[in-house]
Amino acid sequence: MPHYALTIGVATLLDAEEVMILATGHQKALAVQAAVEGPINHLWTVSALQMHRHFMLVCDEAALQELKVKTVNYFTNLEKHAIHSVL
Repeated sequence: MPHYALTIGVATLLDAEEVMILATGHQKALAVQAAVEGPINHLWTVSALQMHRHFMLVCDEAALQELKVKTVNYFTNLEKHAIHSVL
């Protein structure tokens, strides 16, 4: 349980130039699924970030457990292409 937290509105979040969220552990898997595969809805505020132009979601394997294999493969390939374009 965190000792400190920051709460901001969705509009403020969407106005940010860049947004990066770090999700670790299986307890975050449903939130990751909602952020990536689910529809945008008020039950999962993180889903609104699907509309953000520069949103990065960084996850460990445990946080990916609820995603479809096809989704994981898609983003893994995007990451590989991004890395190769820099090298």
